[in-house]
Amino acid sequence: MVKNDIDINSYIGLVKTTSLACGLIFELPIIMYFLSVLGLVTPQFLREYRKYAIVLILILAAIITPPDVISQIIVSIPLLILYEISIYISKFVQKKPKTEVLAPNNND
Repeated sequence: MVKNDIDINSYIGLVKTTSLACGLIFELPIIMYFLSVLGLVTPQFLREYRKYAIVLILILAAIITPPDVISQIIVSIPLLILYEISIYISKFVQKKPKTEVLAPNNND
């Protein structure tokens, strides 16, 4: 007969690890904002690598959650939404090319 040996320390450790990992990952839009302001990330770059980001998000969700498909989906869906929000944030922050405005010449 198999006996489950679950104690409060393992439960608290799981909750702490999952909360910390999710908390760090949920700062993705803030990180993308600063990277976009610095010009290191563009919306085109984020759109091009969306497929790779989805795979990376699913792998990351599998690592930080217990071995359960439902909890992996529960973590990965908000991460995918945060990635899409990051694309829109990058789009709005992206510096637009400055056009020179010539002032009227007041020399008569």
